[in-house]
Amino acid sequence: MYREYPPETRLQDLIETYWVSDSIVDSRSTHRILPDGCVDIIFNFTNNDGTGRLLPYIPHLVGTMTSYLDIAYSPGIVQMLGIRFRPAGITAFTRIPVYELTNKTTELVLTETLFEKSFYDRLPELSTMQERIAHIENYLIDRLQCLFIPEKRINDAIKHISNGNGLTSIKQIAEQVCLSERQFERRFKTAVGISPKMFSRITKFKHTVNFIQAHQDDSLLSIAFDCGYFDHSHLIKDFREFGGTLPLELLSSK
Repeated sequence: MYREYPPETRLQDLIETYWVSDSIVDSRSTHRILPDGCVDIIFNFTNNDGTGRLLPYIPHLVGTMTSYLDIAYSPGIVQMLGIRFRPAGITAFTRIPVYELTNKTTELVLTETLFEKSFYDRLPELSTMQERIAHIENYLIDRLQCLFIPEKRINDAIKHISNGNGLTSIKQIAEQVCLSERQFERRFKTAVGISPKMFSRITKFKHTVNFIQAHQDDSLLSIAFDCGYFDHSHLIKDFREFGGTLPLELLSSK
């Protein structure tokens, strides 16, 4: 039902992946989406989007999430396609402060003119997801010459946080990118949608989910220490906030 496709080389610094949910659902099913620090643009091609809010063929901008979201699909056809931007990647295409989009789903046409009329006119003519991805990608590549330039210091900070699995101190990262902590906080939130502290917590949570999958025989206390938590109670707190459940319960539902 769910597949991911890598972007063309020229877009890899801005787009993490194109994802597709394309299937026939036999019975009502629920899928839990976890926060990842990214902004998505989602296209829905049926009336079964799991939320009842995504109009067919109208792109919706889904801002950076700070908690999990449950999507409940009804029986029927599901056809959805998403562009998952890298953290701060959306800033190459828009001047909207990303924090204005946080935890919100908005019709893109109401907030931004990223796609022109010719783009929308062509989209309903395409019948396969591969054709739709190619159409989106070709359109974005054509726009590369008129992109806004993302702030390099914020991109560097994102890499520092990601490479350190969310454990590097915010003060240290601000110093590395030559910004005061107040400047760093403001510029990071504008570009990513959440504070560097929240982004670090989500990054650590994502790393811990992957770590538990690879070390399922380890104790929860051992995993907590290995992933940078003070103890297992702090780990459980993050799993409840970001995943809505306990660590092993979340993994068993994946």
